[in-house]
Amino acid sequence: MTAHAKLSASGAHRWMACPGSVNAEAGLPDQSSSFAQEGTKAHDLMERMLTKKHIRVGAYDLEMWEHVESYVSYVRGQKKPGDALFIEHRVDFSEWVPDGFGTADTILLGDDRIQIVDLKYGKGVKVYAEHNPQAMLYALGAYADFGFISNFKTVRMSIVQPRLDHIDEWE
Repeated sequence: MTAHAKLSASGAHRWMACPGSVNAEAGLPDQSSSFAQEGTKAHDLMERMLTKKHIRVGAYDLEMWEHVESYVSYVRGQKKPGDALFIEHRVDFSEWVPDGFGTADTILLGDDRIQIVDLKYGKGVKVYAEHNPQAMLYALGAYADFGFISNFKTVRMSIVQPRLDHIDEWE
């Protein structure tokens, strides 16, 4: 079972707008949906593609394969020679949010930049990078984890929603 932070990055849009929602949800069972399960499966495929792990034939349908491949192509296009690449990396932003942590889909570290690339597999609502609470918390966590290795000057947050043919970036 995956650990979830009470003040998670993925729920930041909610708990930042309505702090009382944290207490209101306390004790409720952690429920999933077919949409969440589909997103989890897409993220698994993304991780396998980027890390070149074994991919089970027939485990993913062609539509998912094509959409996730577009995310992977975007990440590979953003990666410059010498960049460090972290996939499904747990970040700790508890310096800013009590007990705050989350899992960033992709982190790219260059000489002077941190880039967060978030895969959104949903097709209902476009998600934008500018002032995106989840991406900003992942960036803080990446800075907390890796800030000592370089004098980062730029943080770029990218949202890739392949099913909506939507890519948004913010620095």
